[in-house]
Amino acid sequence: MDLIWLLFTLIFATIVVYMLIDCEVKHKKALYWLGLFVTCIIVIDSFVWIHFGHETFMKRYTLLAQIPLYIAFIFVSKYKGIKLLFVHLTVIALVSSIVLIAILVASYLGLSKTYMNLICLILYIPTGFITYRYFRPYILYMLRNTDKGWLGFCVIPLTYSIITYSYGNYNTGAIISQTSLAPIMRGLIFSLVSYIMILWLFKQTREQLTLQNEQNLLQMQITASKKNLEALKESQEKTIIYRHDMRHHLNLINAYLADNNKEAAQNYITEVEKNIERVTVESYCSNYSLNLIMNFYITKAKDEHIEVETHIDLPSELAVSDMDLCLVFSNAIENAINALAPIQSAEDKILKIHCKNKNDKLLIEITNSFEYTVTIVDKIPISILENHGYGTKSIAAIAEKYNGVYSFTAENGIFKTRIIL
Repeated sequence: MDLIWLLFTLIFATIVVYMLIDCEVKHKKALYWLGLFVTCIIVIDSFVWIHFGHETFMKRYTLLAQIPLYIAFIFVSKYKGIKLLFVHLTVIALVSSIVLIAILVASYLGLSKTYMNLICLILYIPTGFITYRYFRPYILYMLRNTDKGWLGFCVIPLTYSIITYSYGNYNTGAIISQTSLAPIMRGLIFSLVSYIMILWLFKQTREQLTLQNEQNLLQMQITASKKNLEALKESQEKTIIYRHDMRHHLNLINAYLADNNKEAAQNYITEVEKNIERVTVESYCSNYSLNLIMNFYITKAKDEHIEVETHIDLPSELAVSDMDLCLVFSNAIENAINALAPIQSAEDKILKIHCKNKNDKLLIEITNSFEYTVTIVDKIPISILENHGYGTKSIAAIAEKYNGVYSFTAENGIFKTRIIL
């Protein structure tokens, strides 16, 4: 029974670690090395179990199982070092808490160690569901969007793991037989309060970052709306003037034609058309909010002497909220404009914005040229500038929110942002 409980515990811990991190295999060699490493660990663990027994194995459990599990996930995890360590220690603390609860129940009911193992196995299923449903979104969000403070986060589960190990060296049978379970209760309370604080902090940070993004977007929409209103007002005034002066325009064009001066007539018509287009508010798509954002950024691009190619075809009903849709476009276009600004030649400034609906999925592709070196780490471009690089993380978070796909590629001086929502 001890062996069955241990195997299921390792399986449960592996599944929970997997669900709390983003796994990515860049090279097939990594899978081969992972398979070889796991095989070696199984052989070593089996040898220790058979020749030295269960009690000795549990005393060396940290060295024989917990540390190897951490090393194994280095092969497939997007996050290395301190972030992976936090997830690993969190899972150790979670499993320890389940075991301590099972010990309390078994001790209270006067049950044996075998029943304690059964209680653990029963508790693993609802615990895994609760972790996936309520804890996973916050932990993943923090892993993707926060790079500081992880050492402090690790202190809490590490302290808890040290306390639980030092209390009984993972010898559950000895712990059950003890008369005083007060240290176990203190450990559980410590674990519960600590993780409530961590998750509350994660939740607050996530809400703060989301609110900041929404405020920035709303500010851009307000600015874009003001510009559009000014353009509409100017357009109305120009329309009144052109309507009033239309007779004069027609008379002048007629005079050019009567004089057989077709070139002068054509030039005059072209000039009138340019004046009208200059004050006309462009319509880039059917979505009002997105159109405001597009007007704002394309006007900004034109100020940088960037010619923009756009083709946006949106369905009548969107599964994506206007807020998220605007955030994707605004972040991607702003990044593109920032990359194009240093380019001197107007001919080398390429900015294409394409969007279409296919199989009920929204396909977005934004292409721009660039002249500097782009570094992509874990599928995300890394900016060397302070307070930059959050736009691509926001795009990635939104894509994952809708179970979509995103990619950033930089090849031959062309940077492409692709999102499927």
